[in-house]
Amino acid sequence: MRIDEGKSAFGLRSPEYLSRMHEQLDELVAERQQMGQLLQVAIEIGSDLELDAVLHRILAAAIGMTGARYGAIGVWSSEGTLASFVHSGMDPDTVRLVGHLPVGKGVLGALRDRTEPLRLAQLSEHPAAVGFPEHHPPMGAFLGMPVIIRGAVFGSLYVTDDRPGRAFSEADEVTVRALASAASVAIDNARLFDRVRAGARWTDASREISTALLSESRPDLPPLQLIAERAAELTEAEQAIVLVPADPDQPSEDVDLLVVSAAVGLHAKEVVGQEVPVHGSTTGEVFRSGRPLLTETFRRPIPAFTDVGERPAILMPLRSDQQTLGVIVVARNTDAHPFDEEHLDLVRDFADHAAIALTLASERRNARDLNVLVDRERIARDLHDQVISRVFAVGMELQGVVARLRSPQLAARVTQSVDELQAVIGDIRRTVFDLQHPPARRRSLAERVQDAFARLTDDDNEGTTLRMAGTMTAVSDELAETAESVVSEALGNAVRHSRAATIAVEVAVTDELLIEITDDGRGAALDQHSCGGLDDIARRAKDLGGNCAITSPAGGGTRVRWSAPLQNP
Repeated sequence: MRIDEGKSAFGLRSPEYLSRMHEQLDELVAERQQMGQLLQVAIEIGSDLELDAVLHRILAAAIGMTGARYGAIGVWSSEGTLASFVHSGMDPDTVRLVGHLPVGKGVLGALRDRTEPLRLAQLSEHPAAVGFPEHHPPMGAFLGMPVIIRGAVFGSLYVTDDRPGRAFSEADEVTVRALASAASVAIDNARLFDRVRAGARWTDASREISTALLSESRPDLPPLQLIAERAAELTEAEQAIVLVPADPDQPSEDVDLLVVSAAVGLHAKEVVGQEVPVHGSTTGEVFRSGRPLLTETFRRPIPAFTDVGERPAILMPLRSDQQTLGVIVVARNTDAHPFDEEHLDLVRDFADHAAIALTLASERRNARDLNVLVDRERIARDLHDQVISRVFAVGMELQGVVARLRSPQLAARVTQSVDELQAVIGDIRRTVFDLQHPPARRRSLAERVQDAFARLTDDDNEGTTLRMAGTMTAVSDELAETAESVVSEALGNAVRHSRAATIAVEVAVTDELLIEITDDGRGAALDQHSCGGLDDIARRAKDLGGNCAITSPAGGGTRVRWSAPLQNP
């Protein structure tokens, strides 16, 4: 009688055969449960559109389904380093003691270009192993799996264990591979959602800036400051600055000096007003070429900006109608994720919209100013052609009456009235002149001081000198107008009353505006001719939170030292 394999003589299966069947059934049940878990995890991570939350869900599933003690997901940057590293398993105290997270060296770096998993019984035995930093827990068994998105390695999923004899199985590898595949889809969706959401935020910011500039709804906030604030907010930068030509009227191709006109974040007050030469500087290169730049270093230092240290930065030109208006620079802190091409595209669109809005707002102001000039010209013409003629005619009639008056007293009174009418005509003529020759809409402090100096001194007078230092463009229009009055009054006093052989005018801009006028004349600090004017400039300094000292040194002459902060207290 023939007995089938696995059967006893009585037709029953042997215990060994039944045991194998039970084991296979258990494995099938376990695999089915695992497939169910994988499906549930895939559904969960696919339903979340927050990238950070997706990474944490994937990591938790990998640790739970493999029984690993530690796990991590690393995201690779375009430079080949770990731009992000999400980990689990180490307690907060250990994380604090270990310090800096991995940057992608050793075995982790070996996974950067792999498209296949890496499974090791002992991590330290791999040729690329470089050891662990101090306080890092020991790692034995290791399983690493690339996360591939659209054919490129996005990052790597790792699980490790430090228990003796622990090793990851082929089934663990299959599980982690499946998780990595599900993760690639979920991560791609989350990144796409992030891009769409970021694009919407940038679009909203561009619309806000355009509305604010064109409607002038934020007169309290200068346009460049608003641009800097939104750029810093949307790039998560710790510092943002906007540089513009030091001479705004100079053609962009002739600009040789840029000045920081607006700043947000770290050292904002200190960096405003800093000057950067166009030639030989990184910002100058971007200004001249009109091309954006991703960098961590600058060829020319910008005090209170580049001395913070090397860090991710974007330099973006503000361009409109083939003209470069300035450069936006945003910088993250040294430990932040680096900027990438997606950030560059978003900032470029934002800068283009901002530049167009600046140009349109400027053209609207110019058109409004032109309308004002037309109105002034019309009023001046009416005053000259009609009002002066009528007043002059009245004066002529009164002069004719004087000849017929017999009373000397009455004739004197009429003659006085005629003289007053002549004075009125003179006032009207001056008004007509002022209407036809309005002051420039904007003049820098340097122009104002130079104009006042030229107006009050002779060109051939070698005894009068003018010296200016610092960033003149950092001074507001209102303060520059006050400074012009101070120079005019103090210099005019020295020229008219001091009988000085030498007069020195010095204007300096640091964190305050300082004006010092010194002469070697007869000493006019207490001169009765000058008291009113000098009292007036002292009052102006006090109103601005500054100081004014007028002294007559022992050696003779007068020194006027006037100062005011760049911003009102």
